[in-house]
This record gives sequence, structure tokens and C-alpha cells, in this order.
Amino acid sequence: MQYLNIATHYGLGKDQRELDFVDVNLKNDNLLFIDPRLIEISNAPLSKKMQKNIEMFWAELIKLVRAKDTKGITRILSGMKEPNETKLGYSSNRIKGNSISKKLKPKLIDAIKNNKAVQSGILSHFADIELFIEDISSDRISDITTKIIKSNLIEFTQEQCKIHNIPMSNFHQKDIFNRENLSWENKDVLLPYYLGVPIIFVPKEIVRLEFMANSNINCFYRFAIRNFLIYDKDLIVDITPTGKDGELQLKDIKSKYPCSKESLSNWILKYGKLLVDYKSEILNGKIRPLSDFEIMQIVYQNYNEDVA
Repeated sequence: MQYLNIATHYGLGKDQRELDFVDVNLKNDNLLFIDPRLIEISNAPLSKKMQKNIEMFWAELIKLVRAKDTKGITRILSGMKEPNETKLGYSSNRIKGNSISKKLKPKLIDAIKNNKAVQSGILSHFADIELFIEDISSDRISDITTKIIKSNLIEFTQEQCKIHNIPMSNFHQKDIFNRENLSWENKDVLLPYYLGVPIIFVPKEIVRLEFMANSNINCFYRFAIRNFLIYDKDLIVDITPTGKDGELQLKDIKSKYPCSKESLSNWILKYGKLLVDYKSEILNGKIRPLSDFEIMQIVYQNYNEDVA
């Protein structure tokens, strides 16, 4: 496996601990993913701009889906093509078109149309879709978020290049979301490059590891069972207890109601406080930016061995 990071390529004489952006390996995948929840909780001015883009996009998409405006839906999702400039995720080895362009658009539209949580207004935060909509996982929510905040990432990249004296060149960039008119624009922008291909930097405080989305789903599922389902006599009436003296076990409920996003969607409708309680009591306490060490384990060759 070959490694060449941004700092090495541009001779910055710095490592991840001294940089505000992810020092990605330019030759291979970097299994880090942009997390909209980290953007949502950040107080940084740039993150607030990113969050505004996300809110405007999500509100418009839901409005169009509820209105059954097929042309409008096609328009707002037209910019959902696989992002490669950040070098995050699986972009370099994934089959072309197997991300958010051809495969995910119809599934996302159908999922939103049919998801009762979306229709009811309970699922009002874009970051929550990983819990309730099928085929949305770390890589895809990262891809979608990347496209929505691309203008902000370009702004960040240009600022970092000025700080570190990194050369930039003019590149024609497609599908830049403009929240003012809710459209996708094509424009020429200044960006750094590697082998003639533009690079977009990503702030290190908005990325997460590969399996954090699945961890959130499983944690939410367990929280729902322990705090709501176990007390719902209507749902547990037909479950045979396996515990001592006829005590109902959590495994009994899990056997009857295995984890699925459809079940989670139905439960937040049934239990009005479920999502709010989970986020306030559990999820918000778990959300944190990765440490430099965690990022370095992903982007630097033999880092684990070097620090052992």
C-alpha cells in the first residue's frame, strides 16, 4: 500500500496534530466519514454555515416529497453524485455510480415518501436519517453531507491553502449547492491538486470512524427496548418470558422485535419522547470529534507500530 499525505506532498513539515484539516493519504482510501451530527453541535462559524446548508436542503427535500413534486425532487437531488475530491470513504475503489447518484436517489425518495416518521414531522433533523431510513449508513450520509456543504468545504480549503502557502489552480467544479436559491451550480474555483486532480480539505473536527453509524443504531435500539418497549403491555403480551420465576428478559423482547429501521420508525411514532430522550440522555453524550491520534491511525502508514 502506498502512502503520501497532504503535509508530505506539499512539504509542510507538520503532522495531523498541527493541522486543522484531515491530512489524508492522497493515494488510497481514508476510512473517515463526515458526520452531520458533529457539524450540528459545533460552534465554529464555518460549521454554522454548513449546518444552514444542511437545514435548507433537508427542508426543501421534505417539502417537495410531501407535495409529490417529481420534477422538484429530481432537481434538488440532481447534485447527488459521488464526491471524490475529499479522498474520504471508499471513493477510490468503489464502482462508479454505486454511491448516491444512480443507486441511492430512487431508494432515498421512496424511503422518505413511505417513512411515517418523515411524514409526521418527527424526523426533522437530517442527521437522524441514519437511524430510520434504509440504505443510509456512514458512507452514504457522508457522501450526501459532503455534496450539500461543498461550497463551505471549498471556502475552508482556500483559507487553509493561504495559511500554509499551498499552491492552487483553477478547476471547474460541478454541483455546488447554493442555499440562497436551492439550486446546484457549476463554477470555476481555486483548489489545491495532486497529479492534476483537485483536492478539497475537510475540517478534522467533523469526521467520524467507519462503524459509528451502526453503533448509534444498535444503541438506540437497546435504549428503546429498555426504556419503552419493556413497559408496553400491548407489545409484550404475546412474548414468553425465559427468566427465572417467569421474568421477562431483554433478549425475549429482542427475539420478538429484532432491530430494523422500520421498527425504529414505528416506535418513535408510538412513543413521543423516545427520540428526544435518547438524544438527550445517550447520543449527545457520545458525540465528540475524533482525537488527532484516532485520525492518525487511519491516515498515516504504520502509525500504530510507530507509537507502540
